[in-house]
Amino acid sequence: MTPVDRGDVMLVLGAGPTGLAMARALAERGIPYQQVEATHDVGGNWAHGVYETAHIISSRKTTEFADHPMPADYPDFPSGKQMHAYFRAYAEHFHLYDHLRFGAEVTHAEEAAGGGWQVTFRDGTVERYKGLVVCNGHHWARSFPAWTADFTGEVLHSKDYKRPDQLRGKRVLVVGGGNSGCDLASEAARVGATADWSLRRGYWFLPKTLFGRPSVEIMTPWMPVFAQRLLLRGLVRVVVGRYADYGLPEPDHALFDAHPSISTEVFHALKHGTLHPRPDVRAVSGQTVTFADGTAATYDLVALGTGFDLSYPFLPPGTVPVVGKVPQLYAGMLRPEHRHLWVMGGQQARYGIGPLLRPLGQLLADWIPLQDELTVPLGELLRRTGEQIPTTHLVDPHAAIRRMALGRTLVPLLRWRARHLGVTYPPAAISAAANRRPSSS
Repeated sequence: MTPVDRGDVMLVLGAGPTGLAMARALAERGIPYQQVEATHDVGGNWAHGVYETAHIISSRKTTEFADHPMPADYPDFPSGKQMHAYFRAYAEHFHLYDHLRFGAEVTHAEEAAGGGWQVTFRDGTVERYKGLVVCNGHHWARSFPAWTADFTGEVLHSKDYKRPDQLRGKRVLVVGGGNSGCDLASEAARVGATADWSLRRGYWFLPKTLFGRPSVEIMTPWMPVFAQRLLLRGLVRVVVGRYADYGLPEPDHALFDAHPSISTEVFHALKHGTLHPRPDVRAVSGQTVTFADGTAATYDLVALGTGFDLSYPFLPPGTVPVVGKVPQLYAGMLRPEHRHLWVMGGQQARYGIGPLLRPLGQLLADWIPLQDELTVPLGELLRRTGEQIPTTHLVDPHAAIRRMALGRTLVPLLRWRARHLGVTYPPAAISAAANRRPSSS
């Protein structure tokens, strides 16, 4: 099939929070773009992937977009329905629906021989775009422990959990100490016949509030990470006590070396005896689970809070290498082999991502024209200038905001460096490209 040529139009894949913020930045800068969403609504996970009782774990202030605050009557921890309504309102306010195509799933995308990216959709149509802004999210490719294949009872991943009736009256084993695991454990403790909670290691569990404020707001931009650790460790010891007093293992890592879990309810359930901690799973036979300490129990249902894998199934294998949970991307968004392939949202902030998305979108809108001036991928220029690929998928929000601001101010320096290395187009070629009338869809 001959592809429809979209000229200089960028394609934004996904209309979750990250995709909406990137589309807003491109529109603001006047960069031609089209946005596609495989489902039929905006909001990503908040539209189709959360349970009916879900509330955010980060606070309203650390989740809202900087350019569009949440309604003043929203609580500190808005519900899933409120979050979905907020993202719809964001898309309406900035007229993002004007460039959105719903039910448009990308099944394959590859760099075209003559430049740009050739994209194939589920309905068989093929289109060529100038570039891709990949915002397909990281809360959809479910991660399953290998032993679940041997369990003959029901296995339920957090992505497929929607309402308490799925757990009601059942002997439930919850696996995983992340935020989804905490929510599942709290729900099972309320409605399950029994509720056990298996943890393969020690985690940092923080209460949702401290001194009447959301815990994530205790950390301020001027406070270095070591000071944040000292403060929160001290507060947890005073407010919560020792994890061992709840039957939980002590953390096997420093605070913030892994994503901390935010929950107040699990402490309540553990102290009320409605939730029972268990160590890691060692073996499974039928519906009986044997744990690392040699104890065993029989369950009707295993509820998995075991997280998700990063996946880009529409790109050729190896296009975006992932080591563990870390996408191998320069500046967290670029590969050195490809022009105009922008992979956004592959990292996780320690709390709400909202304040990061506005500066990230502005950086993208600054760097797209810079890429147009280069004969090599911008990721390759960053590699040559000494940029390093991140070693962790976790992001310090305050440091990231400062880094993105620096990335914008350094555009002239990057342009100078590119000229020095001889990897820019002649000025006449840049001018001709800038004056070419872009195609529109």
